[in-house]
Amino acid sequence: MARTVQLVTSMRHLLALALVGSLSMTTACLTEEQVDDQVDGGDGKADGSPNVTWRADIPNIVPKKVHEYLEKYQWGDYHIVFHMSRKWYLLGDNGRGWLKRVGEASADLQEGDPGNGIEFLAMHRAMIQHLSNRWGNEAVTNDPDGRTKFKDVLKGWTTDDDVIKALEKRGGDVAKFRAGLAKLNDFRSFATEDEFGNFVQTTLRLSGEVDPDDSAIRFYARDMAPGAGFHNWLHGQFMDDSSPIDVGNPQTNLSNIMFWRIHGWIEAKWKQFEAVHTRTPMEMLAYDQQLERFALHMQLHSDFSTSSHAVNRPSKALVKQVKGILFSNEPDCAKLADGTQTDNCE
Repeated sequence: MARTVQLVTSMRHLLALALVGSLSMTTACLTEEQVDDQVDGGDGKADGSPNVTWRADIPNIVPKKVHEYLEKYQWGDYHIVFHMSRKWYLLGDNGRGWLKRVGEASADLQEGDPGNGIEFLAMHRAMIQHLSNRWGNEAVTNDPDGRTKFKDVLKGWTTDDDVIKALEKRGGDVAKFRAGLAKLNDFRSFATEDEFGNFVQTTLRLSGEVDPDDSAIRFYARDMAPGAGFHNWLHGQFMDDSSPIDVGNPQTNLSNIMFWRIHGWIEAKWKQFEAVHTRTPMEMLAYDQQLERFALHMQLHSDFSTSSHAVNRPSKALVKQVKGILFSNEPDCAKLADGTQTDNCE
């Protein structure tokens, strides 16, 4: 009986893989509400179909031309793999297994590592700059604050009061946000630009503890100071599982105006930091390298490029499993890689 079940399961898996090649013939009949059953993440091959089909009735969706551009050039797939590969040790076996199978593996810099802060800031700045240059004058008709050009959408929230008003409207935790502003706005308290970037993004910190028998084993502490990890926290405050472009889903949230509200605010904070912080020669080198690197990434995923650059695509079923981890400041003890330790898990 067990052998029969195993054979049936194997046949179903093979059939699912065989169907991947024919999806381009049938995707017109599918909708984003249908979730595939490839819990293992599938083979990573994108077939040209969108993750989400644009509809005017989807709240906060970006203009159709922008959305279709993001889908065509796989910005969402790039975005989720960026975050998955940088939470390798906290991602869970299914997420790590899929990354291994498609050759992605773990990023050299993980979330919370020294060097991750400037990488995080530069990647999102490169996104904003590219989209502003390419689609800045695209008309917007559904912005919740009445903005009429996409370049204004990309500016996001420009002040702390803007965020507070949005949290109040959402019913979010305004008190927690206010409590974190004292440290976040004390720009001179950050020794480096990278430290500032890490503080904004995440509470994770790679600790100084080392396993003498295995240097690959990770020990994480967390910065529990108010304001740490506001990026991850804000994604959680504005997430909406019922939305096909949920702010909590990196595969689809680039099409959500609220994503750009969050990252516009982070960009505004970074500019305020830049105004009072003089980069050292090493910081300037790191900044230039990272911004150039990610500007090239955006160009490869655009109609500016003469050749297409495909990205591995995780299945929607796998995305459903891992998306809660990617913007969380609270590691899930059941998902840690072997040997990994965090301050909240024994």
